[in-house]
Amino acid sequence: MQKNKIEVSKEGTGKTLYIPLCVFKAGKDGYTISCSDPEHLFKSGTSPEQLQKFRAWIVDTFEKLVKN
Repeated sequence: MQKNKIEVSKEGTGKTLYIPLCVFKAGKDGYTISCSDPEHLFKSGTSPEQLQKFRAWIVDTFEKLVKN
């Protein structure tokens, strides 16, 4: 089953952010990572700089949705 919404589980002691991701080939050597949640659309590549941007997006989204 394909889901396109970010979900948060706050049960138990841990808190988990479930992110629907798609990874697809982009060009000869690259890949694109995207999140299809309509409220949290995101698209990034896999170069070191783009992965750093992806990590920042994950941290920001986690802080907004899980820590609140």
